[in-house]
Amino acid sequence: MLELLKLRRREETSVVVDRPIFETARERRVEDKTAEQAVESQDAIDRLQVDYLTPFLQNVNDLNAISYEEAQRARDSCLKSLKERLIERANIIMTRLNDENAKLAKKQATFQRNQRDNDPSAEEDFERFCSEAMFRIQILEQRLASHEETALRKFQDLDEKLCADPRLRILQE
Repeated sequence: MLELLKLRRREETSVVVDRPIFETARERRVEDKTAEQAVESQDAIDRLQVDYLTPFLQNVNDLNAISYEEAQRARDSCLKSLKERLIERANIIMTRLNDENAKLAKKQATFQRNQRDNDPSAEEDFERFCSEAMFRIQILEQRLASHEETALRKFQDLDEKLCADPRLRILQE
């Protein structure tokens, strides 16, 4: 009886749990799915990252041997395109700002003409409109100032990026 107990204790201390084959297969399948998802997500990221010079290098015959003129033309076109987009954005903000100022001026002129009525509700409406309009005008002015600051930084960043681009290294030589 003592020997049976000793044998049992030895067996209990050296227990080896065998994993079922189904559990191993399930873990492998999960690992394969994770690896596939990682590859798919990297492919999706690669597709989303569009090369900023591709539209400007379409007329280049050999991308491995770009001439100085082609590189200069691509650089200038790229910078010009960014400049046009930034100016267009500034124009949109300015247009909205001018519209808000015009609405406010029109409302002020209308109020001054009708001021003889001494209507308290009209005064409240006018004050509410003025405060809302001034708020919108202030926001638009802040957006315009912010756009002007970021536009210069964006332009400089693109210029530096173009200078560092290996395809346009001929411009540095």
